Amino acid sequence: MRLHFPYMNLIHGTRTMPILGAMRKTIILLVLLALALPVAAVSATRAGEGTLSVDDGRGKVTVRARGGVIGRLDRGSITIFDLTPGDANQPVVIGDDQPVRLVGENGIQYRGAGLRFRVIGGSFRVLVQGRGIDLSVVGKGDGFIEADDSLDPGVYSLDGADCRKDRDSCKPLPQPGFRFKLGVERSERNAIYSGPE
Repeated sequence: MRLHFPYMNLIHGTRTMPILGAMRKTIILLVLLALALPVAAVSATRAGEGTLSVDDGRGKVTVRARGGVIGRLDRGSITIFDLTPGDANQPVVIGDDQPVRLVGENGIQYRGAGLRFRVIGGSFRVLVQGRGIDLSVVGKGDGFIEADDSLDPGVYSLDGADCRKDRDSCKPLPQPGFRFKLGVERSERNAIYSGPE
């Protein structure tokens, strides 16, 4: 049985499009994208880019970069500022169950439970705040990371392990927080830190 968009064949010059086929293409694209970001992270150091991995974080992570970020959040908010709004790359957020809120001239805040998001290509600033923060970033830029006051704040890694796969190689989210750079040499980054590692 093939499902079709209703009324499409009433418009002259158009044809019906199977819903399941369109959904299948979208799902395949999302899966390939999810696989591509970790592969890009492996080659990021060769390209002069940095990486950030966060697993089950509780607190706040801000990243301003050119590159890509993909992640999820159990509960909280994600504010995305598209710093290159004229390009073809649009942020994608799924699962927001509360009304969006405009922040400044080009920011949108999404809130809810089970949020999933991705920003690929162009320049962006993303602020993720809440609990259950899982994200992977590849790019050049900077950011800020800080744990809340919970006993298990989650873990992170800069230019290192994928915390979802190798949690023991990652460090607990810091309290107090600190600023970091993406896409700089390790010795240069050590001089930039303004708080505990």
